Amino acid sequence: MIEITDIDDPRISQYRSLRCTPASHTEDKLFIAEGEKVTLKVLKSGLIIESVFATPEFFQEYEQLIQKKKIVENRIFISDKKIMEQIVGFKIHAGIMAMCRQPVDVPVEKMNSPVIVLNGLTDSENVGSIIRNAAAFGIDSIIADENSSSPYLRRSVRVSMGNVIDMKIHHSENIIKTLQDLKVNSGYNIISAEITDDSKPINNFIFPEKYCLVFGNEAHGVSKEILEISDNIVHIPINPEVSSINVAASSAVFMYHHKNFIR
Repeated sequence: MIEITDIDDPRISQYRSLRCTPASHTEDKLFIAEGEKVTLKVLKSGLIIESVFATPEFFQEYEQLIQKKKIVENRIFISDKKIMEQIVGFKIHAGIMAMCRQPVDVPVEKMNSPVIVLNGLTDSENVGSIIRNAAAFGIDSIIADENSSSPYLRRSVRVSMGNVIDMKIHHSENIIKTLQDLKVNSGYNIISAEITDDSKPINNFIFPEKYCLVFGNEAHGVSKEILEISDNIVHIPINPEVSSINVAASSAVFMYHHKNFIR
C-alpha cells in the first residue's frame, strides 16, 4: 500500500479532481464510490476496483474485503482523514472510497419491464434518487438519454446508495430511435410521466404488461418528440395551484403503482 502525505501527489490525481471529472466517466469509464455503505457495496460486488483510498482505521477494518478484490498493491492508498478531505475538496463522512470500473452498458433488448427512461435529467441527485426508488420497488432497468446526467457521476452514485451497481444501465445516443426500437421490435408501450391537456390520472390508469416509463427534464418535462410517440401520458393529480412536484418524488409515486411491485 502507499501512504499519501502530500495533497499534490500525482498518484491520487483522480481522487483530487472528483468534483470535475466528466472525462473519467465518458472516456475512462470510471466512477467513484464514496462513504462506508457505498464503498462496501462495490467491494462486495463483481465490479473491477481500480484503487482504494482509505484512512488507516478503515483499511484495517476492511482489509480482508479489500484484499479479496486483488487490487494492485500500489493502487491502495492510505491517508489521514484531514489529508483526504484536502485532496478531494470536500468534507467526507467516512474515511474510505474506491475508484471503480463502470459495467458495460446492457443492450436494451436484455432489459426488463418496466424500463425507466431518463429524458434530459441534468441534476445528478435526481438521477440517483430515481435509481434508489427503482431499486426499492423492484425495478432494475434504466435508460439514460444523451442529455441526461450519467448515473455513474459521484453524486448520483452516492444518492442512489450504491444501488446503481445492481441496475441494468444503458446510455442512449438517440433516445427517439431507442424508444421506437423497443416499441416496434420488443412490444413495449411508451408511457410518459407528464401533465398535459389529455394526460390520464395515475389513480385510474392500468399499466400494460410491457412498458417504458419516461421521466423528463426538471424544468421542461418530457420532450415534445417523446410525447408524440408515447402510447399514454399519465400524471399525478395534485393541487392545481402547484405546477408540479419534484421528478424524483413523482418517480416514487409512479413506481409504487407499477403492477409488478411485490409487497
